[in-house]
Amino acid sequence: MARVIERERETRGLNKKEMAQLCEVTYPFYFQIIDGTANPSLQTITRICVNLDVPFQELVSGAAPL
Repeated sequence: MARVIERERETRGLNKKEMAQLCEVTYPFYFQIIDGTANPSLQTITRICVNLDVPFQELVSGAAPL
């Protein structure tokens, strides 16, 4: 998940604080997601997918769909 989020952040030219806002999560929680220590709820993951316009499967698998 972190790989996809960071890829999208770099593609959009956003800093990490801006990306956290776009994903509608707090800045500290964003870092926990990126470093793998967070356990985001399904609702949070869905919100990130919608806000980034990334398919759920791609986000959770960390790879683009075939």
